[in-house]
Amino acid sequence: MGNTQEPEFPIQLNLGPAIRQFFYSQLFVTPRYPTNSFAGKTVIVTGSNVGLGLEAARHFYRLNAAKLILAVRTVSKGQAAKEDILRSVTARSDADAIEVWPLDQTSNQSTLEFCERVQKELHRVDAAVLNAGINTKEFRIVDGYEQVTQVNVLNTFLLALSLLPKLRDTKAEFPDATPHLTIVSSEAHRLSKFDEINAASLYEQLNNEVSYSQQPRYQVTKLLEVLLVREIVARLKHNSNYMAHHITINLVNPGLCYSAINRSGVKPPLLVRLAYKMLARTAEVGGRCLVLAAAAPDNSQGECQSDGKNQDVAPWIYTSLGEKAQKKAWEQTAVVLEERKPGILKAAGL
Repeated sequence: MGNTQEPEFPIQLNLGPAIRQFFYSQLFVTPRYPTNSFAGKTVIVTGSNVGLGLEAARHFYRLNAAKLILAVRTVSKGQAAKEDILRSVTARSDADAIEVWPLDQTSNQSTLEFCERVQKELHRVDAAVLNAGINTKEFRIVDGYEQVTQVNVLNTFLLALSLLPKLRDTKAEFPDATPHLTIVSSEAHRLSKFDEINAASLYEQLNNEVSYSQQPRYQVTKLLEVLLVREIVARLKHNSNYMAHHITINLVNPGLCYSAINRSGVKPPLLVRLAYKMLARTAEVGGRCLVLAAAAPDNSQGECQSDGKNQDVAPWIYTSLGEKAQKKAWEQTAVVLEERKPGILKAAGL
């Protein structure tokens, strides 16, 4: 007889409602044009030299952000993005408001150096939009971890937790400030059965090349973002210092957009190209979602914003199974983050 033992996490997907919601949103909803002022505020956008990040950064500059940090892998591309923003936003001419800082999330050192620079050089941070992400066919280990997992999850959260103290200090010093930490996720999280969570070691399993496949891996990383944000927010609610200097931590789903997430140079299949032609939003419209989430009200705490409002995540996440998966993912991720930056959890209030 074969081994028919039930997995510890038998996740069942219910895609019907999600698919209907996706098509409705893509075909009939246009996120509103952002109008919230960012005057006097400091904003960080990662992965901001192309696609959604660039368009969000353009909106932040248009909305009068006092300082805008373009966090990019390649500084020359960041400079080109800065010039592009300056050319397009004619109501302002203060080029010094935009700074280009290097950040390569495949590298632990680069990520830590960026966090250190934020701590030292920025007096305040009002919004951090963590948009940098990759989606690639190529399996590669970087700094000990598979690269999509490293960029989309491990160093996204290394960055997120490192920025929390600065966001909290901003709220303490400027009580009228409404600091936001926004992580760019995706509807793709709904498509993952998350088999990897059944392994004793989640990240060892994600490092196994045999089980690597491009889209399933992207979906898992987007799901991990959702689970980790929810767990972090749940834990911070028990921290009185955190609650006294409240910041909003949320996720955002920009929808299907023409963006630069998949830069492999490989032409997608005809069906995928047709779907994009019929359904995809422009990067500018997708970028609006990022800006709306970075100014979203308190009730977006721990929630996923879509089209400028809260949207439920995959239904199983709200069950006891989801809670258990969330805790296991957090515990194993926390170990890695603490190794990379000893003391990071305590400093973040976790």
